[in-house]
Amino acid sequence: MKRLLALAFCALLLAAPAHAEEDPAFMQHFFAPELVLKNAAALQLTKAQRSAITRDIGQVTGATTELQLSMLEGFGAVEDLAAADPVDEKALLAAIHDVLMAEMRVKEAHMGLLVRIRNTLTPAQREKLRRIRSEG
Repeated sequence: MKRLLALAFCALLLAAPAHAEEDPAFMQHFFAPELVLKNAAALQLTKAQRSAITRDIGQVTGATTELQLSMLEGFGAVEDLAAADPVDEKALLAAIHDVLMAEMRVKEAHMGLLVRIRNTLTPAQREKLRRIRSEG
């Protein structure tokens, strides 16, 4: 368990930027699923909209869980390779590449979710969410 926590911590360190950054400018056009669902009543989400959003969240969560577990396993391989003496650079870089590719697939899945959520909302709902987000 301790090793798993250490691997998870390493995964977070590698995945997180070295310094706090703001989201890229294009992210202003998208809305976090939590923000949308938290404000469902104010947005007057239809039953179909709510159903589509929650279905998409479930699908992305299921798909990314496997990828995140793969990343943790990959960090185990990276840890083992990094502990060797001497370090096999090619093998270590290949293992890091595998972890980063899994991370990219997770980010692509999350971005796809944000696009589908945005496309599910009406222009009026998106404008209302912009106002809610700027007030909070």
